[in-house]
Amino acid sequence: MKIKYIIILIAILFLAFIFFQTFSFFTGGRSYYFKHTDSTDLSNETFAGVRLHDDIHSSAFTAQYGEPREKDNNELYDYYHWKNGLLTASIMNGKENGRIVRLVIGQVEERKNSNLKTAKGITIGSSKKDILSLYGSHYYKRVEQGTDIIGYIDQKLHITLEFWLIEGGKVGEIRLDDSNVQ
Repeated sequence: MKIKYIIILIAILFLAFIFFQTFSFFTGGRSYYFKHTDSTDLSNETFAGVRLHDDIHSSAFTAQYGEPREKDNNELYDYYHWKNGLLTASIMNGKENGRIVRLVIGQVEERKNSNLKTAKGITIGSSKKDILSLYGSHYYKRVEQGTDIIGYIDQKLHITLEFWLIEGGKVGEIRLDDSNVQ
């Protein structure tokens, strides 16, 4: 009789463990991938010379991009559309006001005119095969808004590089994010 209770207890603990792992996978967000994906060096990653944590108010940035074409309403960050199809998200206030925490390539209205690319040459329209050959096999996969996403993580710098894949596995959007971006 004792063995039966021990087996039941072990089965309950095992099922609880499986439930916890499954639940944490679906609720962990990108933090899950930080724990379970090998690091990729993204220290050289720029979009047209713009890096994460650059200041949109700096003279170097304004000399290259001028004034933003448009600003999106957002509660967390200032999202600005710049010439050539670059989209930035920056800190809204405080002493870090203007510091870029997200860079995006792939705004629909600018795709045809944009020459923006990642440091390794991935552009809008590149294939999944191109991504894997240039950035390697240490990536995660996720789905958001019905779109397949391949992502790379730099554990040291706490940044992610995500490729949003559309029709036929082609790149439709590229995001370079500080890991704290929500």
